Amino acid sequence: MKLLFKNALIIDIKSPYNGQELDILVNDDQIEAIGTLASEQAQGVIDLKGCWLTTGFAELHSDLGEPGNEESEDLLSGSAAAAFGGFTAVGVVSNGHPHYESKTGIEFILNKSESLPVHLVPVGTLSKERKGEELSEMFEMNQLGIHLFGDYKQGVSNASLLKLGLLYTKTFGRVMVHPENHELSANGNMNEGATSTYIGLSGIPVVAESIQIQRDLNILEYTEGAMHISSVSTIKGVECIREAKSKGLNITASVNIHHLIFTDEDLEHYNTALKVAPPIRTDEERSVLWEAVLDGTIDCIAVDHLPKDIEQKQCEFDNAEFGMAGLEGAVSVLLDRYNASRELLQEKLSSVPRSLLNLPELIIQEGATAEFTIIASGIEQITATASKAFNNPFKGLEVNNYIKGVFVKGTYLSRHA
Repeated sequence: MKLLFKNALIIDIKSPYNGQELDILVNDDQIEAIGTLASEQAQGVIDLKGCWLTTGFAELHSDLGEPGNEESEDLLSGSAAAAFGGFTAVGVVSNGHPHYESKTGIEFILNKSESLPVHLVPVGTLSKERKGEELSEMFEMNQLGIHLFGDYKQGVSNASLLKLGLLYTKTFGRVMVHPENHELSANGNMNEGATSTYIGLSGIPVVAESIQIQRDLNILEYTEGAMHISSVSTIKGVECIREAKSKGLNITASVNIHHLIFTDEDLEHYNTALKVAPPIRTDEERSVLWEAVLDGTIDCIAVDHLPKDIEQKQCEFDNAEFGMAGLEGAVSVLLDRYNASRELLQEKLSSVPRSLLNLPELIIQEGATAEFTIIASGIEQITATASKAFNNPFKGLEVNNYIKGVFVKGTYLSRHA
């Protein structure tokens, strides 16, 4: 089917049409023509006047529940939430059981992905059963196109295993680490500071992150491997990464949207949806994290969608599980909060995460694959009804910029006409 996107403001730094308002004719999943085009050429027309269109956003690391946690999310509901949230591809982490630790687990996700609305890319585990004892079948998984490996939220307490993983993947992949020393964060519920003292919740100190990052970077420097540090949340963590990059280490890093939106003061009413790991920090940390996005210390922005059901979150704060859902709404709130250039957003939400997931590069030009995220201006209330998750703090918020739709796999997906 031929579909015509009229009056689209194209944002793609690599496209010859970057910054121009033009029509885009797609035929199934290919861009057939770009210019001033007649509506009669297509079976369907979508007017994007006042909207901007860019290469499809990719989410680097999110839990879609399946297998093992289908009561909180499954691949179908998570994929729909991703599409309505502006993502055409999702890096799916292994958080349930069985894990994505071999060819079998990877094929399960890849096969499921074929019938789902967006592309799913499994993030292979670093260790078998995420126990941190024995390396997973990373080379076997790489033969299926997997490039990123990590034990989601576990971190790698076993320094020897991290060293082996970095050495083993030097020629074909990248190890993703979670910046948390679990011995230092044990029994903590939120960022350690004035707010945690005021409301009487046990704190997680900044040093729980900075010590882990520094250790991981020391091992990276020794092995000369490739590493991605996810969910950076502290000033010291940013400083360590900046120094590592100045040394020429092969390091990338990401920040979660919720660490750019909320501060620990937002937890004063004990909203369990804001109980996350690493914890939401102070306004000072939030400002430094955004500066690191702007100066390139932070390479990309993630959602870190971790869905929970009502029983896991509607309880006393001490007993609530860590994790925040956000595939629906997080990007819209980010667009509202920060006046970033559209080209920067394309880099941080599309180009870099796609590269880390080993996805094909997208470019908006004739003959290329058609895969777009479309953003509109106007007042919108975030509904977040596709996901099963109970723990989405963005739901119900009113924004002035929102995801109008995505075009992926030859299909336009949108809640809007």
